[in-house]
Amino acid sequence: MLSRKFAAGLIALNLVLLVAVASQHLRLMHMQSTEVSDRSAAWPSSPFLRAANARAADILATNPADNPIVRAATRASEAVVAVGGTINRVTYYVDPFFENFFWPHFGRATREQRIQVPFLGSGVLIDNRGHLVTNVHVIQEVETPFVTLSDGRRVAARVLDKDNRVDVALLKADLDPSPFVEMGDSDALYPGEWVLAIGNPYGDAIPDPRPTVTLGVVSALHRNYKATDVEHERIYLDMIQTDAAINPGNSGGPLVNIQGQIVGLNTFIVSRTGGSVGIGFAIPIKRVKAVVNEILKYGRVRNYAMDFEVVDITPQVARQLQIPPGQRGAVVVEIKGSRGPAARAGLDVGDIIIQADQLRVTTANDLYNYFLSLHVGAVIEFTVIRDGKPRTLRYTIEEYRGK
Repeated sequence: MLSRKFAAGLIALNLVLLVAVASQHLRLMHMQSTEVSDRSAAWPSSPFLRAANARAADILATNPADNPIVRAATRASEAVVAVGGTINRVTYYVDPFFENFFWPHFGRATREQRIQVPFLGSGVLIDNRGHLVTNVHVIQEVETPFVTLSDGRRVAARVLDKDNRVDVALLKADLDPSPFVEMGDSDALYPGEWVLAIGNPYGDAIPDPRPTVTLGVVSALHRNYKATDVEHERIYLDMIQTDAAINPGNSGGPLVNIQGQIVGLNTFIVSRTGGSVGIGFAIPIKRVKAVVNEILKYGRVRNYAMDFEVVDITPQVARQLQIPPGQRGAVVVEIKGSRGPAARAGLDVGDIIIQADQLRVTTANDLYNYFLSLHVGAVIEFTVIRDGKPRTLRYTIEEYRGK
């Protein structure tokens, strides 16, 4: 009798547990479906993005798994273009008259040709008026640029202006309206977050305007890279590092987050072979936005200059200013003018600048490079050491109008 009661109790307990598990499963399914619908509702209502979402929905209809990677790639790919143009290419040849008798000592000549190269790099459309961004190094030799859309259409474009130091150019394609992808927030990224690199790698070998999508994570943030391109004075600060495969031709294409928003502009890789080894760098979209806004508002990238000078803390400087041993930073040695932004910010000779925004300043060159990577109107928050105590100063960059 006892065993029967025990068995009945055990059966009842199992039924209770089964009902509880089923209820929890249904609640989780409801939460997931609500999360998906909320995320979809938060996407912009542009007709192009709605069409991209519809295509993504068609793809996902054949796959019961809710795949945000496919959805993000579908949304962004339509706005990625191949950037091409007409360039002057110099080739060397041997004059047939000299070839048999005097070559290689005489007869070597050059021929300059104007050729069209459709796949110099990548770009991405950022609004429905045909504005697109790419790297300056993609178009630096181009005379007459054009872009090829993923559907094969080729349209003319023109360069509105560019910032050589930051390596960002703004172009206007003859598209109205145009597909586009929205710019996200690079400050909201985290190491380990999924990202997609989209572009046209090896376009000369794979002449297909449909972009390639590669997947990886944000490997690191706030990377400073010392450029070897001295001629063009590139300044690559605060870069996004990713292991999403980036190859030649990807330059200027977007780095996209899982919501399908641009968070960076793919710019270069570090490689001993020339191919991707999982160390790629993208310019944060925050910096790209600054260039775009500057050009759209003022029609150009405005000039500016520092109105103060700094030097490294050498042993001699440390002795003269009685700076404690081991102190790192950039020492202010001159304020140019009594009414400029430095004076208004409260900077003074002898101040040791140890931080500029998120950048730790250890040398004067750190500060100069960071300053040159910004734009007119930017507000820099300096942390300085004065009389042995830290204080915070706010410096606003102003346009340089000359004397």
